[in-house]
Amino acid sequence: MKMKVFHADTMHDAIRAIKEELGPDALILSTKRVKRGSLPFSLFGRAVLEVTAAIDSGADQEVLDHQAAPQAAQDEVHPVENRREPAPAFQDTLSALLHYKKQAPSESGGTNVRTPPPTPKPELRQAPQGLRQLKNELLDLQQRLTSSLPDESQAAGSSFSAPLARACRLLVAQGLRPSTAESLCLMLRRDLSPESCGSDREIQDALRRLCAEQIRVSGPLLDAANDYKVAMFVGPSGAGKTTAIVKLAAHYRLQENRAVALITLDTCRMAAVEHLRMYANVLGVPLETAQTMADVVDGIRRHRQASLIMIDTPGFGPHEAAQLMNLGGLRDSCGSLDTHLVLSATTRMQDLRRTVAQHAACAPSHLLFTKLDETEEYGNLFELAYQTTLPLSYWSNGQRVPEDFEQADSVRLADLLLDRGSARYTPSGLSSSIGRDSALSMGGTTPQQA
Repeated sequence: MKMKVFHADTMHDAIRAIKEELGPDALILSTKRVKRGSLPFSLFGRAVLEVTAAIDSGADQEVLDHQAAPQAAQDEVHPVENRREPAPAFQDTLSALLHYKKQAPSESGGTNVRTPPPTPKPELRQAPQGLRQLKNELLDLQQRLTSSLPDESQAAGSSFSAPLARACRLLVAQGLRPSTAESLCLMLRRDLSPESCGSDREIQDALRRLCAEQIRVSGPLLDAANDYKVAMFVGPSGAGKTTAIVKLAAHYRLQENRAVALITLDTCRMAAVEHLRMYANVLGVPLETAQTMADVVDGIRRHRQASLIMIDTPGFGPHEAAQLMNLGGLRDSCGSLDTHLVLSATTRMQDLRRTVAQHAACAPSHLLFTKLDETEEYGNLFELAYQTTLPLSYWSNGQRVPEDFEQADSVRLADLLLDRGSARYTPSGLSSSIGRDSALSMGGTTPQQA
């Protein structure tokens, strides 16, 4: 067998050179990118393609040479059909290539070269098709190996008893990390008796209590002990900040008869400002538009007599850290300020963590979740509150104003995690006939979410 190394800029040029020197029956053994140059070790040389090709020099070569010209003409007439390589020929070629790789000289300078045994030689033009077939076979093998591995939710809790393992897998299926779910189940196993660990009912009841104990909630914005509050709502675009503000304003203005004032920094979207102004007019609350942080501070001073002042903000991207730091500076100017990070319950956990890190400059003090009615997995709410230790303030579960809005409740979240309730249920704490009448008078819709 005759072997030779060719250097070319492209694979097309290399194939042309191989055909000219070794003929159309040459077999490509390997290809790689190398650097060529005049300096030592070619460190600063130009990258070229190095192709190693071989041709059998046996007695049947003369017969193949006579067949080369008719075969080339046939290739030009039927180029697609001739690129199809029979499976046995491809496997023989792959075996020869692997055998050659094992006995080829190493890069360190070994000179003991052994030529592979003669094998059936497919056409040179068939090699790319063979490589694609090899790639497809490897991808199929990878898929089979992956599918044979246990699912993460099925593998969680494998060291627990069967009832405890089922509870652990339920938590993982709801969106909790396996480590968090197993940590909760370890607490249960430590606190429950061996007899209770064998009962699904007792495990479910104990897990409900444990989940409720692990979650902090902040309670209402205003109560009997606190009759003044400034609250700012931050979060990504589309999370529902403006909707949450309208629902809270409707509740405190119409149901609790509190004085409410609104300030919006989201002046880039004029439609959003006008939509919010329409709701402010219906509710009978003042609305201030602010261009700078100084405008926000002035608006807070002008409405000092209001019980609740809520600040709407635009959604800033990951590269707008300076604007987020300016929002965080309001705490120093306003004194007491609650910052609610508004997040969608339909967002992936990785994106939720990224959003929390991005808004760290705002120093959020509460988590407010929206769109609970658009998902059936509530582990994100628990997981994020569990990791950040930030209390949950409210969550939104629909579009109606102000009915579809609730104070966050740890027991309620535990019921949702264990599939014991529906997110569409709204307790009477934020709903009344006044709220329903006001919703009807406002058309029962929500402002454009921001």
